[in-house]
Amino acid sequence: MKQFLLLLITSFSLSLSAQNEEYAGNYFLFNETEKGEILDYKLELSNNGTFQFISYRKDISKNEYHHYSKGTWTVSNKVIHFTTENIDLEDKKSLNFSGTTARVFKKSPRDKSDVIKPTFLQFYKSKIPWIENLKISKKE
Repeated sequence: MKQFLLLLITSFSLSLSAQNEEYAGNYFLFNETEKGEILDYKLELSNNGTFQFISYRKDISKNEYHHYSKGTWTVSNKVIHFTTENIDLEDKKSLNFSGTTARVFKKSPRDKSDVIKPTFLQFYKSKIPWIENLKISKKE
């Protein structure tokens, strides 16, 4: 019985690790307008289930805004769920990602065409208004 339980725990851990590897990576969005406005977002999803988000924005008036977040992420039914602990929110520039969800979109393995479809992550639920519906590309 002990061996069966150990085997079950090991296989569950391996499946979680493999699932994290499928979504883990660096995602980004960089946009600069002719007027000099800049949006620069970076999201790192680590294999160990942690994340780090860095946001930089410069508006027309040359005001600069820096925000960041860190915490943990999990996957359930192809949906990524983010959690930020209170200890991670000590700075005024910290973003609370708790309750934020996203999904990764990529080319289907069944699609045998030569069409290149970039992988991207789209947030679709967040308490942070400008995060909702944000699409960021995966750095391949």
